[in-house]
Amino acid sequence: MLNHTELSKIISFVAEYAEVDSLFYGKIKKALLPDESKICNKDYYKAKAEGCFDYDTGHYRGRRSYDYDFYEAAYEAASGLDSMMSDADYFAEQGKYADTVAIAMSVVEVIPRNYENVDDSNGTLAGTFNSAIETLIKIVNNAGVAASIKKEVYHWSKEEVNDSIYSDYGFDEIQTLYETCYEQLGETSEVIFDIDREIEEASSDYRKSKAVLRKIRFMKSRNIDAIDVVESYINLNAVRKIRFEQLIDIGEYDKALQIAEQGVKIAQQQNDKNTVNDWQNSILDIYLAQSDVANMLPLAKYLFFQADGWSLHKEKFYNILKTFTPASQWQDTVDSLLNASEKGSRYDPFTARILHEHQLWKRLFSHCKKGNVSDIEQYEGDLKPFFEKEILDLYEGFVEKKALITDSYAYEEVARLLKKMRVFIGGDELVNQLLEKYRSTYKRRKNMMAALKDV
Repeated sequence: MLNHTELSKIISFVAEYAEVDSLFYGKIKKALLPDESKICNKDYYKAKAEGCFDYDTGHYRGRRSYDYDFYEAAYEAASGLDSMMSDADYFAEQGKYADTVAIAMSVVEVIPRNYENVDDSNGTLAGTFNSAIETLIKIVNNAGVAASIKKEVYHWSKEEVNDSIYSDYGFDEIQTLYETCYEQLGETSEVIFDIDREIEEASSDYRKSKAVLRKIRFMKSRNIDAIDVVESYINLNAVRKIRFEQLIDIGEYDKALQIAEQGVKIAQQQNDKNTVNDWQNSILDIYLAQSDVANMLPLAKYLFFQADGWSLHKEKFYNILKTFTPASQWQDTVDSLLNASEKGSRYDPFTARILHEHQLWKRLFSHCKKGNVSDIEQYEGDLKPFFEKEILDLYEGFVEKKALITDSYAYEEVARLLKKMRVFIGGDELVNQLLEKYRSTYKRRKNMMAALKDV
């Protein structure tokens, strides 16, 4: 009977019956869920995960086919592994943590070892990898999971994390899992020994810094004073930053200033401009805390000119200058801040903001012309009374260029700006002339004619 019945009908019948008969549900659960194992035997799941990368081209199995589709192979592998992770989530809900862990560990192992054979351009497999890591972290953090299972994850992650395969393609999240494990489960002396070995074997200051920072975090998590570790590796910039913050927290500004000034010197010797500016920014914070205006103003001005990226923002330095510069000197300071930018050929939004703030309309209009039409529009309300004819001419030039582009967005921009131009003196006549020209020249462009219909 079962052999000749559609699977969907069988599933529906069993589900409905299990809902009303708890004894039957108990038997189904016992028969279909994994045993209550306290250790993780992942051989079965690892073989299943490996099978997800056995891409079938329709002619051959595996990578022997001349028409192997690397992108499709990644998609199929991700689909199969996601299905396994769905099973892992279900087992976790049912308290079957051993199999949850076995599945997640298998997925983590298999993906990076097969990654070169597929094209994961959209990052689906990388997402599945991180999902498996997150599942394992949840298991380690779950108070209801048996200690034997957590220990299994710990010892497994300790072995895996040292494999170079995880250093590529963003798979280093396994380090986060390992840190979670040893912080909760590791013997203090054992963990410190392992991290010390990593520090000794570090191939670069970057790797050494990461290991030292892990040691400091771990010691703090175990309430162990890490000041000696900080002092031992003070020449590493990230560690120096920790010492600096410690001194700031306890109000030892003079010592913090010495630490920061040494950081500047080291960064200058290494020709590391970004780190130099970062430490100078920290020094500025000390001057602020001490209300040291004499040192604060020249440093804020220096950093204002350095602020041309995500790490430093002009807003902070400008506000400091504006707050602490004597009123009699402010206009000269403003001119010096604007000088380089106004002489250059690029539009700078912050320069425009300062010019607008000080109602320097002629200079603002001149600066906005270096940018896009949107930069003119942003300040149009204040500039129009002084430069109405000039702004209308600029808008006309922009519209003429946009009209040449065969693109729906360009047509919408032409229509939007033509409507804006109508409110200018002489704008109505100019817009009507342009509309007549476009309707004659571009009459076959249906999308353009539709966009201009309501102008």
